[in-house]
Amino acid sequence: MVAPGRGTGAGWLVVLDCDGVLVDSERLNLRTWQSMLAELGQEWSDEDVIATFIGKAYADNRPRIAELAGGEIDPEQERLWRGRFRESHEHLEVIDGAREAIEQLVGHGYAVCVASGSIRRALEYKLERTGLADLLPPEARFSSEQVERGKPAPDVFLLAAEQMGVDPARCVVVEDSLSGVQAGRAAGMQVIGYETDMTLHDWFADATAVIHTMADLPRAVQDLTA
Repeated sequence: MVAPGRGTGAGWLVVLDCDGVLVDSERLNLRTWQSMLAELGQEWSDEDVIATFIGKAYADNRPRIAELAGGEIDPEQERLWRGRFRESHEHLEVIDGAREAIEQLVGHGYAVCVASGSIRRALEYKLERTGLADLLPPEARFSSEQVERGKPAPDVFLLAAEQMGVDPARCVVVEDSLSGVQAGRAAGMQVIGYETDMTLHDWFADATAVIHTMADLPRAVQDLTA
């Protein structure tokens, strides 16, 4: 991990989501969801899949899938579906500019961590797979698996702030999902929405600021914490 510098960000914490912010998993998840829906006789547009399933943990999406499957999901079929998600993540890539953004933030004195809706094992795999693990060591990784409620509840963000020793009022969350934006605001934190072709514009109505590339993140954070 790069040690924080003594710049303008000293005393501030930047809390990064993982999927869709650091790693380009949502694009892979989109295709997997569509293949699952096709097996259920459903043909959904990209926008409908994004609006319904993207940015949420599988457990949160399971009731909707069960409904589409007629009320119950065959255990063997579900095992195969879960395996398909894991296999797709073998092709994970880092979001363009994410590594450089973290390095710049740390150089300006900000503490940086990741707080994800993924289970801990999956989070660690994604960071290792995309070469970000050295910037976000175990003590700077937080999973919704560690708290009672996942996003949109604020629990994982509040845990991150507590463990990193920073007041929530001095935290900036970076999120690409509606539930993440809601969680950040509920935690009393400022929220930067990361809007891409894998998100919907309305998700960021309550965000403090919105960016469209990770190259814009360091400046956006500095503007909010000046």
